[in-house]
Amino acid sequence: MSQKINIRQYRNAIILFFIASVTILFFMPGSGRFKYEFNQGEPWMHEELNAPFDFPVYKSDAELLEEQIRIQKQSLNYFILDSLTVVKQLALLKEKINPDGDSKEFVSLQDLFIFLYNRGIIDASKFPELKDRSIAVVRGNTYEEIPVSEIFTQNSAYEYIQNAILKYYPVDSMNLSQFIAPNLIFDETLTSKIRHKNLEAILPTEGMISEGVRIISYGEQITPEIFKILMSLKKEYEKNLIGGNRFLTVLGRLFLVFGCMGCIFALLMTFRRTMLTENKCIIFIVILLTSFIILALQILKVHPNLIYVIPFTIVPIYISSFFYSRPAIYMYFFMILLIGSFVPASFEFVFINSMAGVTAVIGFKRSYERKELFFTGLLILLVYITGYVSLKLLHEGSLSDFTWYVPLLLLINSLLVIILYQFTFLFERLFGFVSISRLVELSNTNRKLFRELTETAPGTAQHVLQVANIAEAVISDIGGDPLLVRAGAMYHDIGKMKNPAFFVENQPSGNSPHDKISPEESAGIIIEHVTYGVELAHKHHLPNAITDFIKTHHGKSLVYFFYMRYMNEHPDDKDAIRKFTYPGPNPSTKEMVVVMMADSCEAASRSLPHPDETRLNDLVDKIIDRQHSEGLYNDSNITLKEINAAKNIIKNKLKNIYHSRIEYPG
Repeated sequence: MSQKINIRQYRNAIILFFIASVTILFFMPGSGRFKYEFNQGEPWMHEELNAPFDFPVYKSDAELLEEQIRIQKQSLNYFILDSLTVVKQLALLKEKINPDGDSKEFVSLQDLFIFLYNRGIIDASKFPELKDRSIAVVRGNTYEEIPVSEIFTQNSAYEYIQNAILKYYPVDSMNLSQFIAPNLIFDETLTSKIRHKNLEAILPTEGMISEGVRIISYGEQITPEIFKILMSLKKEYEKNLIGGNRFLTVLGRLFLVFGCMGCIFALLMTFRRTMLTENKCIIFIVILLTSFIILALQILKVHPNLIYVIPFTIVPIYISSFFYSRPAIYMYFFMILLIGSFVPASFEFVFINSMAGVTAVIGFKRSYERKELFFTGLLILLVYITGYVSLKLLHEGSLSDFTWYVPLLLLINSLLVIILYQFTFLFERLFGFVSISRLVELSNTNRKLFRELTETAPGTAQHVLQVANIAEAVISDIGGDPLLVRAGAMYHDIGKMKNPAFFVENQPSGNSPHDKISPEESAGIIIEHVTYGVELAHKHHLPNAITDFIKTHHGKSLVYFFYMRYMNEHPDDKDAIRKFTYPGPNPSTKEMVVVMMADSCEAASRSLPHPDETRLNDLVDKIIDRQHSEGLYNDSNITLKEINAAKNIIKNKLKNIYHSRIEYPG
C-alpha cells in the first residue's frame, strides 16, 4: 500500500549515505580513464587512432618478468678469496711434515699448496647449482670472473696434490686432505646488492611513439604489438590526464559515486522503505558497501588482477541473509558497476562478478545445511572460471596465453566466501539481525519454547503450525521470505500460554470460561496474549524480527466479538473502543500482513459449524476485506493484486484442511 513520505524519517540514512559517498571519493584514484575499450585479438571498433602526444612503449609484465629471470640467471655469485685460510693451512702443514727445517722437498710441496689456494678452493657441496657457471672471485678491491670448472674443490685439490708429489713423498705415508680447506667464501650481501642493482637497471620501456603517428584504424585487428602500444598509451593518459581537465574529472567521479549511492537509496525507498528507518540496518549496509569499494580501489593500486581475489559475492549474501534478495542484488550490481569503472577490463570484471553474484544469492538463500553451503561455494567458483575462460576465448580465440594464477585467485575468492559466511553469527549478535541459519533453528519444533507451547496450549500449537503452513504457501507465491514467515507464525501466539483455556482452540466443546466473566475482562485476557508474548520473546532472546510478528499479528484491530457484547450492554460508552483495541502496531511488511491474514482466517474457520467450500470462501473474503478496509495493511508494501492472490491460496489451504473424508463401511 502507498505510504506518505516523511523525509525526517530518513534523515539518518541520508547522512550515512552522504558520508559513505565522500569517504569513497577520498580513496578514489586521482587519474582519469582512457575512453577506449579494447582486447587483444579483436578488431578495433573505434575511429582511427593517432598518437595524441609522445609516449614510451612499455614492456609487458611477461617481458619484464622474463628479463628479470634472465638477469638473475646471468648474475654472478661473488666469493671472497680468504687469505687467512692459506696462512693457517701452510703453518699446519709445516708443523706436521717438516717441523725441523725447510727441505727442498717441503718447499716444493708448500709451493703446490700455495698454487691451490691462489687458484681457489670451493666447497662444492654447498653450491651444486654453480657447477656449469662462472663466479666472481674477489681479491681486495677487484674481482675476476672464473668458470667454476677451473676452480678446485676439496676433492679435486686433494687428487691434484697426490698426483703431483709422488716424486717427493710416498703416497700412503701421510693424509694430505687435512691441509685442504675451502678458501672461497660466498659473500651474500655483495651478491644481493649487485643483483638488485642489475634488476633496477632494467628499462620498463622499449622505444617511443611520436605525436601524430597512426596507431590503428577502424576494423584493424589488435595484434600483440599494437595491444602493447595501446596499453602504453592508456597508462600514460591515465597517469598524466593529458588532454583533459582535472576539475571535470573530479566532477565526473563525484557524479558517479553519488549517482550509484543515490540509486541504491532510491531503490530502498521504493522496495524496502522500512530498511531506511532502522539505523542499525542502514549502518550495516553502508559499512559493508563502503568497505568493499575502498578495498577494491586499494587493491587496484597494487595490481589489477588481484581484484579477482576479493570475495565481492559475500556482500549480497550477507544482505539477503539478513534482509531480502531483491535489494541485495540491486545494491551488489551498483557496487560492481562503481568498482568496474576503475578496473582495466571493465566489461570482463562486471560480467563475471554479476553472474557470480546472482549465483551466490540464489544458492546461499536456499542453503540450509553446511554441505549445501560448500556446494554453493563450488558453484560460484565454476561460474567465475566459466565466465573468465569464455571471455578469454571470445577476445583472443585461443587459450595459448592462458595463465593459471587468475583461476587460482578465483579459487581463493570462493573459499573466502565460504569462510566469511560464518561471520553471520557475529553480525547477528552485533546488530541484532536474524539470518537464514537462525530462522532454520527457530523453525525447529523441538526448541524449548515451542515444546512448552505444545504442552501448555496444545490447541494453540496446532493452530500456529497450520498458520505457518498457510502463510508460507502465500508468501512463496506472492514473493517474500518464506523462512521468516514460518518462524514468525510459529511464535506469534506464544502469549496464549498464560491463559490457554480462554482461547477457543484450547477449550473443550461447549465449555468457555468467558461465560463467567465480563466482556471487558475477556477482552483484557485476549489482548494480553500479545503483550505477554512480547515479554516471553524477550525472555527467551527471540530476534526482533520474530518479536515483530507477535506485536503485529492483530495490529490495532478490535476484539470484535467482546466489543459488540459490551456495546449491547453499554450503548452510551463512547470510550469503549479503547478497551477493546489491540496495542499494535499494524504490520509494516508483506510478511507480517500474510501472517495476520492466515491467523485470522484459520482461527475463524474453527468456529464454522459445517466448513464447506462456500462458507470458507465467504469467511476468507469477509475477514481480509474488513482488515483491508480498516487500514490494517496501509503501513506495508503489499498490493491489491497480492491481497487477492493471498485470498485464493488461503481458501485452497483451508479447503484442504476441512475436506470431506470418505466414510468407510463399519
